[in-house]
Amino acid sequence: MDRHPRLLADITGEGRADIVGFGNDGVWTALSNPDGTFADPKFVLADFGFEAGGWRVDKHPRYLADLRGNGRSDIVGFGDAGVHVALSNGDGTFQPTQFVLADFGQEAGGWRVDKHPRFVVDVNGDGRADIVGFGDAGVYVALGNGDGTFQPVRFVLPAFGLEAGGWRVDRHPRFLADITGEGRADIVGFGDDGVWVALGNGDGTFQEPRFVLADFGFEAGGWRVDRHPRFLADITGDGRADIVGFGNDGVYVALSNGDGTFNFQPVPVINDLGFDAGGWRVDRHPRFLADVRGNGRKDIVGFGNDGVYVALSNGDGTFKDVSVKSGIAAAKGSYGLVGIDHWPAANKVDRPNCTTQF
Repeated sequence: MDRHPRLLADITGEGRADIVGFGNDGVWTALSNPDGTFADPKFVLADFGFEAGGWRVDKHPRYLADLRGNGRSDIVGFGDAGVHVALSNGDGTFQPTQFVLADFGQEAGGWRVDKHPRFVVDVNGDGRADIVGFGDAGVYVALGNGDGTFQPVRFVLPAFGLEAGGWRVDRHPRFLADITGEGRADIVGFGDDGVWVALGNGDGTFQEPRFVLADFGFEAGGWRVDRHPRFLADITGDGRADIVGFGNDGVYVALSNGDGTFNFQPVPVINDLGFDAGGWRVDRHPRFLADVRGNGRKDIVGFGNDGVYVALSNGDGTFKDVSVKSGIAAAKGSYGLVGIDHWPAANKVDRPNCTTQF
């Protein structure tokens, strides 16, 4: 976890989420099978790794997102000097890494993992992912050009920032996801008092934030970043992202109403995959939301002590029973948790909606 991020995203264009892991020596992939299992891992790129490139979890976020609009997720990494990209070949491998933007980096702009979340999502509805960063003063955006490069960074919203609102990485997760079904990402933030939303205007800017749900917050519900992962993902297949939170007692869901608000019942839909319900830990057991069957509904994928656990979506906000999926040996070793020689984000999301990060 502290060295080897793992992500879930469709890197082949088949409509199913695959596993991408950033190991010591670079990038490993495990392609998904139609039944929700995964093929054996293979090494595909000698970069973006702990030793291969010197990438560090506490300095250099890595994401998977479709930069070209071809249905295949590419690698986007935020290094010291800025943004690096490796485009997908569609077969589980990637093209050589290219440097594309001298900003949003540890040294290029002074962006810090413990202060400034960054995401790669489509904010203007053109089908190609853009960069969104939460800086000290608020929200910054760099629109994608569709070829793996980006336009210059611009400041778009004085909110959701370290100084603009007092938002803290260790207390207040922020996400980008389409919660209205309009095809462009909106901002969803989990503040002290609950959930705040800023809907996207479709041009890379956002509306003023509004408060929509008194739960899933630091004080509203007692949700903690180091115990309770929260995600935005479409679990019903209606094209609108819902809230999925892993609390003490299991998995909680708030379904999107399509207008920026959510319908929430404070009862777990799964009595597992939680801090107390199952003994799942943020620093050991990554959990994600990803469509592993290609049916348009996000399923839960968790990396437990014994391997990969999956809870398939029923399409109504509930999930089938958790089961262990074969196809990845838990003994490969250098990742520690599962056998893909080790990802949000992690969180990143269905980090997050810029891909699921472990």
